[in-house]
Order: sequence, then C-alpha cells, then structure tokens
Amino acid sequence: MLRPASLALLIVAAACVRPQPVTVNAGEVTAPWDRSGGDFSESIRDEATWRALAASPGRQTSAHTEVVKVIIDLDDDWKVYFLQSRRWEIHYFFASRFLSTLAHPVEDHAAFNIREYRRDDRRFVLGTLTRYHDQDAWTYDLIAGDTLDVPRTVRAFEAVRRRVYFGDALRYRPVPPAHESAVDAFRAAHVPVITTQELFGAMRYQPLNPGEAWGWLRFVDGDPDPARVRRNDIVVLDRVPLDLPVCAGIITGELQAPLSHVAVLATNRGTPDMALREAFRDPRLRALEGHLVHLRVSPQDWSVEPTTQAAAERAWERLRPRVVMRPPLDTADRGLVDVASLRYGDVNTVGAKAAQLGELGSIGGDVQVPRGFAIPFASYLTHFERSGAASVLREAVARDDFRNEPAVRDRVLADVRARIVGAPVDAALLERLRARIASQFAGRRVRLRSSTNAEDLPGFNGAGLYRSVVVAADARDAVLADALRAVWASTWSLQAWEERDFFRIDASRVAMGVLVQESIDDDVVDGVAITANPFNEGRPAMFMNAQVAGDEGGAVTAARGDDVPEQVLYYTYGEEREFERLSRSSRTHGAPVLTDDEVVRLAGALQRIHAHFTRTLASASPMDVEFLLAGRDRRLVFVQARPYPIHWDQDRGVAMPGAE
Repeated sequence: MLRPASLALLIVAAACVRPQPVTVNAGEVTAPWDRSGGDFSESIRDEATWRALAASPGRQTSAHTEVVKVIIDLDDDWKVYFLQSRRWEIHYFFASRFLSTLAHPVEDHAAFNIREYRRDDRRFVLGTLTRYHDQDAWTYDLIAGDTLDVPRTVRAFEAVRRRVYFGDALRYRPVPPAHESAVDAFRAAHVPVITTQELFGAMRYQPLNPGEAWGWLRFVDGDPDPARVRRNDIVVLDRVPLDLPVCAGIITGELQAPLSHVAVLATNRGTPDMALREAFRDPRLRALEGHLVHLRVSPQDWSVEPTTQAAAERAWERLRPRVVMRPPLDTADRGLVDVASLRYGDVNTVGAKAAQLGELGSIGGDVQVPRGFAIPFASYLTHFERSGAASVLREAVARDDFRNEPAVRDRVLADVRARIVGAPVDAALLERLRARIASQFAGRRVRLRSSTNAEDLPGFNGAGLYRSVVVAADARDAVLADALRAVWASTWSLQAWEERDFFRIDASRVAMGVLVQESIDDDVVDGVAITANPFNEGRPAMFMNAQVAGDEGGAVTAARGDDVPEQVLYYTYGEEREFERLSRSSRTHGAPVLTDDEVVRLAGALQRIHAHFTRTLASASPMDVEFLLAGRDRRLVFVQARPYPIHWDQDRGVAMPGAE
C-alpha cells in the first residue's frame, strides 16, 4: 500500500507532465500523413509546421480538408496550443493529459464539456483551424454547442490569427446558431467571416457512401436506362437521376442531396457513391472510359485505377448476400385495415410501409401520421393470378435467356405489367374502396402508396422502387381502378426486379399491399432524417435534410442535381440542445428552412421514434424518417419510417485518445 507521502509524490509527478513541442527542420515540408513527433506548437509560422500538426480525419463533414485543433488557456494569459491533431483529435484528452495541475485540475470529461463549452467561468477556448483545399480557404471555428460570447470569440480569433502564417487569409466560420445570427457583430469587430453555405457552395468533391468498387467505367448521358446499365458498371453521370439501377459504383457530376433515393439506395446496396463537379469532363475519368477499374471513395478523397478481371471477380462475389431472402407473406384477406390498428408484425399481410406507419402512429404525442387504411396482399395476389401475369412470370423465370439477358427481362416484365394494368379490378373490392375513401376522406385528395413485403426492411429498403398515385376522394371507379393497378404493376418494373435479384430476394414470395392515406397537400417543408450521425460515430446526432415545398418538385428524396436541401446535424450526446447547419437550401437565398425551434422540436420527435423502433425491432439500427411541415401552423407530420443501414469505417468511427 502506498504511504501518503508516496501518493503525494505521484500526484505532483502526474501534475508536472508536459507536452512535447513539435519540431520541424527549417525549410522542411512534411507530408500530411507523416507521424511527426511532439504534441503541440505555440505557433504555425510555415507550411512545414502546419503539415506536422494537421490531420485529415474522415469524421469531417467536408472532404479535401485538413484540421488543427486549438486550445487557448485563459488562466495562463491566453496561451495558445496548436495540437498535433492526428494524435490529439479531441481537445479534452490533451487538456487532461498535459494541462491539469494541482492548482488548476481538469475535470472529468462530462464536467469538462459542460464548463468549457457552456460556462462563462470556463478555463479554455476550444477551437479548430480548417484548411479547405477545394475552396482555397482557411477558417477558425467553435463547435455547434459552444456558448462563448462574441467579444471573447473575437479575442480568441485574433490570438490565433497572430500566430499563423496564413493570418491574412484566415476567416471565422460561425457555427453556433447564436454566432450565425451575429455575423454583423463579428464584421463590426473587424473579424472576416465566411459562412458554411459559402464553403459548401464551392465544394467540388462529395463522398456520399465511402467504399471500394470494381467495374467497367461507363459514361451515361441523361437518365440511366435500367435495361442498359449493368451490375458491374461504375457509372459516371452528367446529372443526378431520380433512380438508378443496380451498378458497381456511382459518380455524379452534380452534388447530391445526401438522403435522396439514389444516395439511400447506394447505402443500402453498399455501392460506393460520390459527386465530383464536372465529372463528365474530368480527364482522370475520361482516360479510363470503358476500362475495368478499381474505384476508391473515401471521406477525404477518391482515386480510380485500372484493375484485373480476377480482382474484380473476387470483389463482385463478396457483394451479394449469400442466403436467399424469403419475404414474409400471409395471403389472408383481412379486408381494408385501418392504419391505426397496424403494427410492425403486420408486414406479412399489408407490407412494410403500411405496417411501419401504423407502428409510427402508435407512439403518439408529437409523432403524428396521416389517416389511412391498407389493402392487404390478398387482393393483389388474386388480381395477379387472374390477369395471367403470374403464369407469364413463372414460365419466364425458368428460362436461361430471362436470367442472363437484361433485354429479355425488360420485355417479359413489360408484358407482366401490361397484363396487370389491362385486367379488370374485382368489382367488390372497388366498391369497398370507393365507399371507404368517400366516408373517410371526403373533400380531400388520397395517395395510394406501394407497400410491399420487399421494401423498408432491415437490410433492404428498396427506396424509390415502386409507384404511388394521387387521386381525388370523389374519383370515378375507372380512375380508382387505374391508380390501384398502376401501384400493383410497379412491383415488376425492371429496376425493382434487378434490385431484388441482386439481394437474392425470392421473387415467388414478393407481394404488393397498398397504403391508402390522406394526401397532405398544404405541406410547406418536405424532409428526411436519419437518427444517426453518418459522418462521426463518436458524436451521436440526428441528421436532417429539409427543403421548401414547391411546384418545381425535387424536394429531398427526389432532388435533382444541385437542388441542395438544408442539412442539419442535431447532436444528442449532451443535455443541452446543440446543432449546426451544414448547408442552406438552394431555394431560399440563405434563409433557414427550419427555424431553430422547429429543429429542436423535430429532434425530440426523432429521438422518441428511434427509441420506440429500437425496442420494437430489438435492434439499434438507425431509422430513416420522412416528415412534412404543413399548414400555416407548420404542424409536424411523419409519413414514413424504416430501418437505415449505416456502417462507420475506421475513418468515421470513434476517435481514440492520444493515438495516431
């Protein structure tokens, strides 16, 4: 057992630990990945020192960036530490290791975060220097939840600017919402400001789904034809399509909405997905057109190089599931089932979309969903058989040409859809449907939404594969029948077939239910959120994408090209509200789509949704949630929830203290 005197010596020794300064030889420019010795520098007087300190972590929300963490010790006459940020990515671990003394102890991590980001009597200012290579910009910023007042932020900025060789180019990036609204105050204090929106607008490379792909590099002008895009193609697209067939990799020449159908499908498939401005004219890509290549999409950069057939074959085999998926299927006819009575277990009779909307509505409180009911699989299966479509498909599936030739599959599936659309709908079903719509939705429009047993499932979301149709509540029988058959027929589009076949889903068990719900036609904001932080596992958050509704379409899930939504990260690891906007809407000229209060309200509802489905699905999988703000009161309405596959690689995983 240690005696008190020995223990005191240990405490004193621990309190005397000092960080080692980074040393750089005069004129030396160290590569960014060089593991230079030392822990900090008191200044950054040249490029060599910057490179000795800087890190390029995959957890950044922007690519082609380098960062240096900065600590200012207010109790030590505002002494500035520029951290070796590959080793000390998190301020706390450096402060706890080197700046805790008997006179000024550093608290535990939780208490440190409260004091040093939110209290006026803080000891430290904790900031970050970032170099944006695409934008040729240098910034200093604080985290979203920092409550440092404007005067001390100005002083911190000036203290940093005096000590860096790029001081004349340094700009303050206001991240905390209170600082976003105080831009004029910073400029009045002669602090040059650059906004997140300005930085986002100049972005050239956007990694949507990092990973590696092997395939034939093909340039596709216009919307890709499902009959011509092959599974082993890496496609370079001049613009962002609404949908995309199964392929090996995706490169778009325009920025993408991060939660659009294409981006979500890529995540579900495990398909590397990136945006590169003017990719269609990029000489690195054009030089390899038509070649078998290996594409790497990483959070910070990308590369493409020729590869061999053997390497490609090994990679392709690893991608597909090894086990056939047999969708849950119950053929019982339950009539028209009210959404309010549905729960997740009903996916086997009415499909995942309807079942999960019912589950979502059961949460109650501020989680409100549209009224509606579901038509079970039984009605579709009867029509499928009577139309002759089922026998055509069964016969074709057994043929080699159907299995091996996309053009043959395209012709057969077109015939299947034509038979479904051409056959009369059961008169009794149509009468019940018309009567139910008239009584429940009088004077409103109604959406007939696809709800299969092969979508919105853990491991397979099928985003955007199937059709929805809007009709008036007083629509004639012929109009209702056409709408119903259009939804049923979309089960057998070529893209839906290719997607399910890639995932080895048993086609003989696929069935279409129909979710009939009131149409929310007074929406003013459309949005999608996932209940996780896709950029950084170590900073749990809700990731929200929102866009103003409008006649021009392309809200969020179906956004085209540079129709950029507002992107918000709402962090959930602290007790106080903390969020930052990663981009502003391209439609609002810089004005927010969601007010600060609406962000907070939405985040609270999303947390309840996540907790509920974690219990229901017995899984910690994040949820992909679609929402609307509707009416003059901007009421919050949720229209869909489904599991969202997310995988944090080592670049975006939890940062470890003091490790390079």
